[in-house]
Amino acid sequence: MVHYPTSCLSRTRSAFCLFVFLSLFFLNCGDLSTPPEDEKDEIFTSAEWELIQRLSPLPANPPPSLTNRFSDNPQAATLGQRLFFDRRFSLSGTVACATCHVPDRAFSDGKQTSIGIDRGNRNAPTILNSAYNRWYFWDGRKDSLWSQSLAALEGLKEHGGTRLQYAHLIFIYYRKSYETIFGLLPDMSNPERFPPWGKPGEPTFDQMSTSDQNEVNRIFANIGKAIEAYERRLISRDSPFDQFVAGYSAAIHLEAKRGLKIFIGKGRCIFCHDGPNFTDDDFHNLGLQSNDTEMMLDPQLNFIPTPQHPIDELTSRTDAWGRFFAIGQLLKDSFNSDSNYSDNQATNLLKHLTPLEFHLGQFKTPTLRNIALTAPYSHSGRFDSLQAVIDFYDRGGDTTGFLGVKEGTIIPLHLSQQEKSDLIQFLHTLTGQPQPTYLTHVP
Repeated sequence: MVHYPTSCLSRTRSAFCLFVFLSLFFLNCGDLSTPPEDEKDEIFTSAEWELIQRLSPLPANPPPSLTNRFSDNPQAATLGQRLFFDRRFSLSGTVACATCHVPDRAFSDGKQTSIGIDRGNRNAPTILNSAYNRWYFWDGRKDSLWSQSLAALEGLKEHGGTRLQYAHLIFIYYRKSYETIFGLLPDMSNPERFPPWGKPGEPTFDQMSTSDQNEVNRIFANIGKAIEAYERRLISRDSPFDQFVAGYSAAIHLEAKRGLKIFIGKGRCIFCHDGPNFTDDDFHNLGLQSNDTEMMLDPQLNFIPTPQHPIDELTSRTDAWGRFFAIGQLLKDSFNSDSNYSDNQATNLLKHLTPLEFHLGQFKTPTLRNIALTAPYSHSGRFDSLQAVIDFYDRGGDTTGFLGVKEGTIIPLHLSQQEKSDLIQFLHTLTGQPQPTYLTHVP
């Protein structure tokens, strides 16, 4: 046995103890930037935590599509995905749904206002989680996801094509897939019976027989229903915020937690961005100055439709009217939920809709999920950053230059720069997991 001097043993034991202490210290500390558990847990009151739990998780499945019986049909979804990326479904053969809803940009396009056949006057919102929405387009002029795509397909600045053109494309390129899902197509090989081009209001369509018009309308509606079946698969969840609410406190940092506290409190964001999709699915006048300057000089600014002055008179001056004009459009829409092409068994779903003065200048509350990926912001794409959006709300909106009456909830917030920064940090935690690769290209 070897005997060591006492002083040597003492020094060895001291060194070993120091090693153990330091090891345990760093093991327990982990990331030194992470605040202690008690600090993270005590930042929210019980009442605040109840509000937070309203925001997550996103329901496992979107609500059923009451007007599209093919909405969850896998074959319809595959066909819809092919149509979504097919540029032939446009006037020039250069524009697809994916042109303005780019998978790599969270299905938005990064432009102030989108460019299809021509530059439009609206910013392209994300279509992620759009299956959870009640209304579509910024002004709500569509009441289903399938009919929304139809408006874009025939929109003069979007795809620019016509329903007869698209029916022929289905007949030529997608006949087998279509008939497997929706039933037999008519024989469209006779151009006198089915001209190659046309839509309602154009002689080539209007001179067709009523039954053939209905056949083309049915094909057109089914195109939209297939696209909806695909878009219902584009669900974004499991963001860092969702993980935090599920119990993983370290999923978001202290700055983001402070921002969340502002979101549900001083910032008043939850007033409109409520629920697990971070939207109330309603329409609001935020006091946002209109880009449509000619509207601001319109002497009929306070015009309300009456039998003597129907809403049709405003068709050339509607861009800034928001929800007000959109209600009239929706009620007249040949593809709304009460139409012959809807699969809805109930009727009169829209009977209570009437354009009223308070609808002037109202636009839809967008989802905030993936908001950090979808700049620029607002229906006009006016804000190029989250900082600009927060500055707008912080000052209580614009004071002039907008239609209608600004909502009373839009007031100066007096946020500090740190509070604004914290709020932005929170918004970044709403980015969900990437979409599966098989959903982001032609199948």
